[in-house]
Amino acid sequence: MQTVIDIKDARIEFKTSKDIKVLLQEAANSLGMDLSSFLISTATQRAKKIIKEDNLLTLSQEEWKNFDNELNSSKKPTKAFKELMNLEGFDA
Repeated sequence: MQTVIDIKDARIEFKTSKDIKVLLQEAANSLGMDLSSFLISTATQRAKKIIKEDNLLTLSQEEWKNFDNELNSSKKPTKAFKELMNLEGFDA
């Protein structure tokens, strides 16, 4: 069985107040994690959520209705529309 090794080849350094460090250390301890692992895990989860939300398209009811009408119209799809529907996130 092959083991995947997480290569740590980058360093992040920052300063904070003693109060914030104590708060973060308390949270890490309550999860049974060291401070570095807690910060990396928490920041990674938040970064993924931010990126996902940034890539999410939100439409109002009226915008959705117009989009849906266009999708269901008998017009022949344009090349640009076909390319759009081939993007990741659109189900075939």
